[in-house]
Amino acid sequence: MHSYSRTTYNFLQTLRETVERNSLISSSDHIICALSGGLDSVMLFYFLLYYRKELDFELSACHLHHGIREQTADEDEAFVRKLCAEAQVELSVRHVDVPALATRRKLSLEAAGREARQEFFRDLMDEKRPHTNGSCRVALAHHADDAVETFLLNLGRGSGSRGVGAMRISDGDVIRPLLETRVSELEEVAVAEKIDWREDETNLSSEFLRNRIRHQLLPLWSELLDYDVRPVLLRYINSAREDEDFLNTSAEKLIKSALLPDGSLSTVIMAELDPPLQKRVLRIYLENYYREKLDTEQAELSHAHLTILSASIAEAVHGDKKQRRHHLPQSLVAQVSESRILLLNNEEL
Repeated sequence: MHSYSRTTYNFLQTLRETVERNSLISSSDHIICALSGGLDSVMLFYFLLYYRKELDFELSACHLHHGIREQTADEDEAFVRKLCAEAQVELSVRHVDVPALATRRKLSLEAAGREARQEFFRDLMDEKRPHTNGSCRVALAHHADDAVETFLLNLGRGSGSRGVGAMRISDGDVIRPLLETRVSELEEVAVAEKIDWREDETNLSSEFLRNRIRHQLLPLWSELLDYDVRPVLLRYINSAREDEDFLNTSAEKLIKSALLPDGSLSTVIMAELDPPLQKRVLRIYLENYYREKLDTEQAELSHAHLTILSASIAEAVHGDKKQRRHHLPQSLVAQVSESRILLLNNEEL
């Protein structure tokens, strides 16, 4: 039996409590560990190997060779292959020319890499799911420091309260067991257990905004205030995420009460809602429509779209009562009348 240091034992038990409290893994599940070879993903893999002995779930791993740093990317792949071979864990590897993908789709390297990973994950889950009795999920190694950086990135992009909860421990087919763990804790355990990992030099490049937040903004902010701002931001993120969840749950209930038999939304009920809640209901209703009817996550609804729709509801119910049409992304049109909001494709007009 392996003898753990006190630090490692506490680390493993804390993660185990996180997994069980959030019902992330059951014995019938197939968990695919996204394994880059970096510290965070290696420590996630280390924990999943430990926890598999306790629960006996199906575990495999995947690695995306992104073609950005050809030599070091090859070395990363070799490192991950060795790690999985030693642990006797099945590994799936995909090679993607991310720079070419970025050029072809007119995306930044970060966005193209994210799309390539998401497509890889979806394909793997589609492959594994038919042979899995329970759920098939991808385990990502995002940690608490990642949550802080993502929050600041989203704040700078004007995402509002939604950006606070962008990273969640459980998010559909994705789980993030490390999300409450600081990167310093991961490194402490890795050193204690003599666990090797790969350093990604792109993490040091100032080309990427996330790196500038990590290496410049947060250290300077902490220096000016004379304390580490990350724990403070984490407390705010956790509190705001609870508020966001409550408001979303309330909005979902209101959608059910305002939904008409033909799938449209009652403007009479919507007109009685306070503007912030009304806009939240509209956003969730529209995003559900995009996802379920148009089979796309790319709604790209802006605050301006929601503001215009909100104003039209007020005019249709309490004002001139005229019917209005508003063009939304993906060739969708919202027809607002005195009685309902009806969503139509251009072909249906």
